[in-house]
Amino acid sequence: MFAVVAMPVLFFALVWVAVTAYRLLYPEKPLPFERDPILVRRQAAATGKDVPVGVREIREDQQHLQTMRSRTTPYHYLDGVSDGFPETWADDLWQRRN
Repeated sequence: MFAVVAMPVLFFALVWVAVTAYRLLYPEKPLPFERDPILVRRQAAATGKDVPVGVREIREDQQHLQTMRSRTTPYHYLDGVSDGFPETWADDLWQRRN
């Protein structure tokens, strides 16, 4: 009965030790910076080449575009035009902080 319980636990413990030792002795080599898929995709897109993209890349591009647009274009709101967030909004945000 003890062997039925102890042998699988011992087996999995030994496998875990072996895999951990292997990963410590032979760590994964990171990709060189110029081979980073995100960097390669951005460089190809900048030169006008067709690049396959996924949902994550589309979301990152939209967030980046929104960030750049919000920094460069004036913001229109009820009290007029602002080159940033209105001071009253910043004060209100400061008062509502946690």
